[in-house]
Amino acid sequence: MTQRIKSTLIDFADSLHTYDYVFFAAFGALYLLILLLAIVLRKRVSLSLFLVLLSFVVIIAGPIFGYQYTHGKLYKTEISDLVVKKLEYSEALVIKGKLQNLGQLAFKKCTVTANACKAATNFFEEIRFSLKPFQHTSTVYEKELPINETFEFKLIMEPFTYSNEYNISVKADCL
Repeated sequence: MTQRIKSTLIDFADSLHTYDYVFFAAFGALYLLILLLAIVLRKRVSLSLFLVLLSFVVIIAGPIFGYQYTHGKLYKTEISDLVVKKLEYSEALVIKGKLQNLGQLAFKKCTVTANACKAATNFFEEIRFSLKPFQHTSTVYEKELPINETFEFKLIMEPFTYSNEYNISVKADCL
């Protein structure tokens, strides 16, 4: 388990871009500035308390949204032509599709992930089932993908023994 956490943290650190460091530094400076202002205005307790709470929101939410924004723009992907087929004589599910680079940088590595969830009958069940998929598979493709280019991927989920209705969700994280 600790090896998995360590590998996840290393992958996250490798995915950081110069823009991410700029966002982190800017939000860190804004955090310190708001805290300094709260200290200066400590006579006004309610305003000072509001500024302290605001500074914590800035230091937590700022880097998260900054990271999501930059990676959404730089590494945007689109999955199309998705075909899901359950094999008849084998306990496997084959997922094929095309991944297109719509970002502003060429990709060097893409991780394509598929999750299988129970089919839902209402909105709340859909949310609950999507949070806890019953099967998960992913494949890492380490090949160059230039801007506006497409490559085909294939995932195999096995053993896939679920016999009721299910939903498959596929996503790609590229760097």
